[in-house]
Amino acid sequence: MIRTGLFLMLLSAGLGMNERFKGCYRNSHSTQTYRLPQHATVDQCISECYSKYYKYALLDDRGLCSCDNYLGVEINSTLLCNEFCSYCELKPNLTDVYVTGNLVPGPPEDVHLRNITDKSVHISWKQPKSFTEISGYLIKAVVNHTYANYIANSPEWTYTNDTFRTQIILLPATKYNVTLRAVSPDGPGAQFFQIIETKVGEPENHPESPKVIKKEGTTVEVKLMETPNSNGPITSYLVVVMNEDSQQIFQEELLKSYDEAKREGIDYYIAAKLNPENIRKNFRVGDGRYYNGFYNAPLESNVSYKIIAGIVSTLNGETKRAFSSVENHVREVHDEYGNQVEVSGDSPAVIIGLSIAIGLLSFMLIAGIIGFILLKSRVTNRRHRLSENQELTLQGPMIEVENNGYIPEEEHTKANHYRNLKQRLRTIPYNQLKIEPTNLLGVGRFGRVNSGSIYENDTLVPVAAYSVPDKKLSPEDKKNMLRDLDLLVKTGKHENVIALIGTCETTQMVVVVLEYVSMNLKDLLLGSRDSLPGKFSNMSESQALGIGTNIAKGMAHLESNKIVHKQLCARNVLIANGFVPKISGYGLAQYYSHNNLPDYTRWTALEVFKGQPHNSKSDVWSFACLLWEICVLGGTPYGNFSNNEIPDRILKGLRLPQMQYLSDELYQIMLDCWQIDMDERPTFSVLFESLQKVQENSLLPCLSFNLFPNFQYEQFYPDMEIAVRPVL
Repeated sequence: MIRTGLFLMLLSAGLGMNERFKGCYRNSHSTQTYRLPQHATVDQCISECYSKYYKYALLDDRGLCSCDNYLGVEINSTLLCNEFCSYCELKPNLTDVYVTGNLVPGPPEDVHLRNITDKSVHISWKQPKSFTEISGYLIKAVVNHTYANYIANSPEWTYTNDTFRTQIILLPATKYNVTLRAVSPDGPGAQFFQIIETKVGEPENHPESPKVIKKEGTTVEVKLMETPNSNGPITSYLVVVMNEDSQQIFQEELLKSYDEAKREGIDYYIAAKLNPENIRKNFRVGDGRYYNGFYNAPLESNVSYKIIAGIVSTLNGETKRAFSSVENHVREVHDEYGNQVEVSGDSPAVIIGLSIAIGLLSFMLIAGIIGFILLKSRVTNRRHRLSENQELTLQGPMIEVENNGYIPEEEHTKANHYRNLKQRLRTIPYNQLKIEPTNLLGVGRFGRVNSGSIYENDTLVPVAAYSVPDKKLSPEDKKNMLRDLDLLVKTGKHENVIALIGTCETTQMVVVVLEYVSMNLKDLLLGSRDSLPGKFSNMSESQALGIGTNIAKGMAHLESNKIVHKQLCARNVLIANGFVPKISGYGLAQYYSHNNLPDYTRWTALEVFKGQPHNSKSDVWSFACLLWEICVLGGTPYGNFSNNEIPDRILKGLRLPQMQYLSDELYQIMLDCWQIDMDERPTFSVLFESLQKVQENSLLPCLSFNLFPNFQYEQFYPDMEIAVRPVL
């Protein structure tokens, strides 16, 4: 009503009756016509139509008001209808038309936000009741509150005017004001808004192992370390005691109190649950007291224990937990600053043993000095004898040896190559890079990858930090590492390829800093398997094809730089906000989480099975398998065959099938990529153009997620795609 009142005051001040009056029209009543149930004055009619986002207010001779965005047939542009008909019989359906001042659409109708997870929310809507032209839709998610330890962005997404549902990617445990409005050539329309809060996510960091300060009788004093978490609040800390001599494997889901663990024969238990503010002081394990309902039982003096720290993140009734490593044990004693110290009170036997060891080392040192003096004397005498024979040696025939410098200059060449690479890279000062040591994203060929952040324009930007222990690499590994780094340098910047941000050097480490994106395409596809009314995906067909088209665009960029990916599949494509794919998993941007090594057999080209090297046309083959993977929402390619069977069957002509919901045109693009003759396969530039044309053909949709009788999802078999084994 504030909006309506303000408008009428401005309109009354700036416009006279004649300027508001449009004319006398014969009303045609369009599909958008809205009728007021009661009589109204001119001002009331204009006010009501304006509040409902209509362009025109229509008032007939009986005082009945209606609203519309479209005019009927004009009878007279200057006279009211009753003036025009004062000398004739009043004609039916005549209305005096007034402008309201509205030009933009009303708010979208039937907006529903559902399936709210820790990372996303699904939104569906219908077009506004009142509009003249809609060019698209705009969604914004403004952050109201978050637990992130960096400044969170408030993302926005734009969609075409035929899109009425989508899934947006958000941060965990964050409260958003989600707005949706239609966009017209005259400007953005009225907005729908709703406050939502995403669910708590898995803690981004595992807590550090407790530092053992001292052990006294049946108690152990430990220091717990605070753990940062951007995915939700840390509501409490757990102290877990485990019998180190036990053969049981620690399983989080079996954690219970001391009494329950004893009854069920479990050799580990929760000794205490502490509020976050209470961990600033040292904690004494085994003091016999209760902490938030958990009994801190006295420890047995003849048993070795492991002390494990846990963090609990609870929000809106949902709880996530994470625990420190189970390697810590109470024989490691630290001072109050966390530095490991020797346990006091060594036995006489230990002291005697140390004394003997010191004596032996002293004797060996003296013997070494004497040996060095004798050796030096012998070398001096030998050089004197050689100098006496020098004239005879030089009189013999001389052979000129060409110094190619290959062996002695190998290290120098590598150093130059690395220096050349560094000149093309941004160097990040160590104080601008923050690495989260307990949040391991994965393990790569040359080191570990942790989450981190860098300062960009006074803002913390999340990154992936690949720590390479450069000094410890063998010459061969160092050469391979530089080659993989060079691939990322050659890639340059592209919106559909994961970005290399720069490097940061320490005395022992080279840290390669990469763009961080938390969600991969495989997880997005499997998460989109959601039955909506008449649909089997909460992702639209245009969004799915848009992802495939932009992957082709990114691969065309790699192809133009003569970069071969070799491992293209949905798992190696990351998804940024707004369904923007970013190709990863090649060069140094290749790492795997939880020691799960992907098996790429099902995406491998025919010629590679024959022993030929990978090339860009092999990537084209893999891309068609990826495109099929997108269309079937993450199903495993060739799911009815084992990995060992795939090579032989591919060589004999096996190809992925055409699904009922794929058009012939789209499937033909895939078949072209699977041609036996590599020269007959398209390039990625051609693929990008072909997919764009397929998408633009609105008469014959190439992909449909509409439900049909006996529909079933293509099965996803994790064991066929991932081999659980260490990668280092």
